[in-house]
Amino acid sequence: MAEPSEPSTYVFTRDAVLRSIRLLETCKIHEHFPGYLAILRGLKSAEPGEPVRSKAIWDLHNRYLSVADENKQSVYVRPFASRGSRGLELFNPNVAGSYGASSIRARGKLSEVIEVEGEGASATYRLKDEHAKLARRFLLKGKVPVGALAAFFYRDYGFRLDAREVSRVIDLFRYEFGLSEADPEERKVFDTLFADDADSFTPEDLEMLQGGQADG
Repeated sequence: MAEPSEPSTYVFTRDAVLRSIRLLETCKIHEHFPGYLAILRGLKSAEPGEPVRSKAIWDLHNRYLSVADENKQSVYVRPFASRGSRGLELFNPNVAGSYGASSIRARGKLSEVIEVEGEGASATYRLKDEHAKLARRFLLKGKVPVGALAAFFYRDYGFRLDAREVSRVIDLFRYEFGLSEADPEERKVFDTLFADDADSFTPEDLEMLQGGQADG
């Protein structure tokens, strides 16, 4: 009798990541949109009633927006801006300062979507009622292509998949960020903010990891 095959570990190809970055560069996405995503992600993993703290924002930036520069020092990059087409740009390494209460109030847009109390490591973040509609209005000019964002965020991660399908990676992204298809409220947030671009990917955009280990 044949033994069932083990899931293989796949990673996005370099071409798929670069193509996704080019697409995101054309989108007009506010510079603080990752902070909003970090709060969604933090709420998904938090215990009921537990507040989201600044660590959630640090964690997202360190996991998904951090790269090594020519001196092998960690820097933050993003492939989008509120005015669009500004390329893969470096940005302020002072994440805590950028998302502090005073900074958010000064910049305006994110303060329309979230409320923050305190400063530094003790700061807590709360989403306003109808936050998805507010984020769509104040942080985006159009819906975000979810596959492209997942490919960029997960560019350094591998996935154990039963089938070589980018849609399965998108499902993982949706679950991690509280946007699951299975939950009506989460699905509503997803439909407000994201466009499902799974059809723009092919199985060849994922390649099997050869040797070593991958996170994810």
